[in-house]
Amino acid sequence: MPQTERSGELVERPHIRVVFQRGFVPEVGINGCRVEDVIALAIDRLEKYQQGPLACAENEGALKALQVANSTLESRVQRRREQGVFNTSTPHSRTEDKFEDFSATGA
Repeated sequence: MPQTERSGELVERPHIRVVFQRGFVPEVGINGCRVEDVIALAIDRLEKYQQGPLACAENEGALKALQVANSTLESRVQRRREQGVFNTSTPHSRTEDKFEDFSATGA
C-alpha cells in the first residue's frame, strides 16, 4: 500500500498489520491507531483469556504490565497537555528531578 501524506504508518509482521497514526490529528485527521490502542487491544484479549480455561498467573502478570504501560502513556499525554505541547513536536519538560531526591542522570 503506498504511503501518502494522509495515510498512517503501516507496520506489517507475519499475521498482523497495524496502521499507526502519522501526523497530528488536528492537522491530518485520524489516519491510524496509537500505541495506546494496540495496548488496549492486547488488554482486551488477555482479559477474555482470563475469563476462560486459559486463565493463569502469567496472563494476569502480563495484564498488569500492560495496564501500567497504558497508565504511563496516559500520564505522558496529561503532562504534555498541561505543558501546552500536546499535538506538537516539542518535547515536554521532565519533572522527575523535581519530585525525587536524585538526578535522572545519576549525577
